[in-house]
Amino acid sequence: MDNSKNFKIGKDMLFQSDLLTLAITLVLIATIATSFILFLAGTFMTQWYAKSKTWDESYKLALKINLIWLASSLVVGILISLLAGDNILIDFLRFGINMVVGIIMVKKLYKKTPTESLSFVLMLQVILFIIAIILGNIFNGINLLIITG
Repeated sequence: MDNSKNFKIGKDMLFQSDLLTLAITLVLIATIATSFILFLAGTFMTQWYAKSKTWDESYKLALKINLIWLASSLVVGILISLLAGDNILIDFLRFGINMVVGIIMVKKLYKKTPTESLSFVLMLQVILFIIAIILGNIFNGINLLIITG
């Protein structure tokens, strides 16, 4: 019996396992990094946009809204990444959840009408959505380069 073939099969399976672990790790890192970049960008944009509308320019209000968006982005992003890999579904789910949560938070924190809250959150989320897609493409490219060597 030739054990060299068995060793080769075992070695190939081990390499595939390592490659899968690397791919999952890179996708999770990309998801977390994207969420934190969106958190920072969203916090500054929320504060700036509220100030430009002569609402409350408080950093604390912008931080509260974006911390909730960060939490939902991380939960959705990590769950979808683990189940389906990194895909645009994550960005659409983030967008939908953040729209609903954002409208409620802006309405409560800034004491605005639902229409004002909707336009405020929609503008911010569209910009953040575009940033998320760009970051996703960048991270996917980096991940591909790392995985393929």
